[in-house]
Amino acid sequence: MGWISYHATYYKNGRIDRKAECDGYFLEGLNAGWNRVLKSTMVGSVYYAAVEPLKRYGKKQADGMRPVEDIPEAERRVIGVVLLTSTNANDYHNFFYKVMDESMGPVESECPESILKLLSPTDSEWANEWRGRCRENAKRKKSPDTLNNLPVGAVIRFKTHDGTVRQLLKHQPAYQFKRPFWYDETNHTYTSVKHIPSDYEIVSR
Repeated sequence: MGWISYHATYYKNGRIDRKAECDGYFLEGLNAGWNRVLKSTMVGSVYYAAVEPLKRYGKKQADGMRPVEDIPEAERRVIGVVLLTSTNANDYHNFFYKVMDESMGPVESECPESILKLLSPTDSEWANEWRGRCRENAKRKKSPDTLNNLPVGAVIRFKTHDGTVRQLLKHQPAYQFKRPFWYDETNHTYTSVKHIPSDYEIVSR
């Protein structure tokens, strides 16, 4: 499925409530009654959830139709789903989303362990590989050496793709930043964590 857009229904503090919009995808409209969302969360702009399908299409009848039937409780399976989201306040269709399930092996793999624990066992190689990546990322987040866990005042060093060595300081919240940010004292610029490679070296804490 590609990207779909529409005018958002849910807002919080003047902004689109992405989690509520994504929960609504599974629980409302044409999907009402088809699913149960056991647990969901937003990690940045990505929605992760443990979803239990409750209905399915049965076998094709003589008239060619496939009736909707309830899935017996013993046959229900909880699956992991991922929704990419984006917003555009300047467009009437201001909420955008793209739906994937774990069997597609999504690139996004920051699903929390609390959701992974709710998923049913699966034979899907892609789903199991995705779950493994999510668990590795969750474990990495707990490390004291991750960017988020390093204290204010820590200094890291790394090489860029062109071989340039950069050194950044974790600066306390200031200016437009409400959280600590990575500051380059040589040219007075900041660097997004998205642009810091995973093989950085910790110079000092």
